[in-house]
Amino acid sequence: MNRRQFLSATAAAAAIARAGGIASGAQAAAKKPTPVSDGIPPSRRRLLQLNGYAANAETPLDALTTYITPNDLFFVRSHWIPAYPSLKTWSLVVDGEVERPREWKLADIKALPRTTVTCVLQCSGNGRALHRPAIPGVQWRYGAVGNARWTGVRVKDLLARSGVRAGAKHLHTFGSDKPPEKVPPFHRSLELEKVLEDGVLAFEMNGETLPQPHGAPLRLIVPGWTGNHWMKWITHLSPQPEPQKGFYMDTAYRYPDKPGEPGVAFKPDEMHPVTELFVKSCFTDVPASAKVGSSVSVRGFAFSGAPDVSRVEVSEDQGQTWKDAVLDNQHDPWAWRLFTHRFTPSAPGPATLLARATDSRGAVQPKEAVWNQSGYLHNGWHAAEIAVTA
Repeated sequence: MNRRQFLSATAAAAAIARAGGIASGAQAAAKKPTPVSDGIPPSRRRLLQLNGYAANAETPLDALTTYITPNDLFFVRSHWIPAYPSLKTWSLVVDGEVERPREWKLADIKALPRTTVTCVLQCSGNGRALHRPAIPGVQWRYGAVGNARWTGVRVKDLLARSGVRAGAKHLHTFGSDKPPEKVPPFHRSLELEKVLEDGVLAFEMNGETLPQPHGAPLRLIVPGWTGNHWMKWITHLSPQPEPQKGFYMDTAYRYPDKPGEPGVAFKPDEMHPVTELFVKSCFTDVPASAKVGSSVSVRGFAFSGAPDVSRVEVSEDQGQTWKDAVLDNQHDPWAWRLFTHRFTPSAPGPATLLARATDSRGAVQPKEAVWNQSGYLHNGWHAAEIAVTA
């Protein structure tokens, strides 16, 4: 780009960062008092900005130690600089295979019966930077994930007011953001059966008004499924007999039917849409050092789209044997489970701990994630290093 385009993009990225709270710990602390009720130290309150156009930022693992991820620490994902809708003019259009098309204002939606769901939101590309060979795209490591309490109305309740016809099988979703010139729009659809059963249209996040970077005034919540289905700034819902067409359905967000060796790519018709979250666990709070014979505590989280996690294990000997970690009592379907493990080193030197989770269907987190050409759904064993002294 030329100098004028560069300066324009830089200014726009800075504006998004200000709106979304994407800043260093020092910058965030200067803007508003740091919450202390969640127990996360001020030194850990930061997001790691991965690029500026559009602004994408992940949460460091050492800040993901609570059951509910605070709004100011929740990762931000955007395809391009978003056009936030005006609350004065915003509306939600429902049309397509319905008996009574309708346009909704936010006040009308809020008048419907409310519901709250606590569940994990994870970008489908979380962990892309960990794949080898390397894969282009936003280089997410571990922190494009969070667990939040979303409040809104059931999609089922809202669509019932329009009378969905029997032939509708897919819900087409549209948001207000517009792509740059010649870039395909982010138009998506998902199976109507799933969204009618579990889907929520949220206007609150963790008891607060939904922040703009996270989709205000309204975003779609799809518990147990990857974030590409969670349309932000939603303006249009349309039940249809067939899936949506376009780049973000026919080419992007697809996973190989029969994955091959690392580096082997597949054609779109040899892949299927990314939907349910894979079982996964990560360490979040690990001491840098420990002494022989003295136990230390390590913590982490685990989740699955199954929707539950039934077990988390930790290995102290490179995966030869495993010990059950203690699961925290806080738990909701599609939410993550926090876990704790006590480690007592027996010899000095570097120690490596490994974590793996098992979900409610019996799926076990694999040692190695399956390489795929878009870097989706990385869920290999997570390792933590501790320096052990005599």
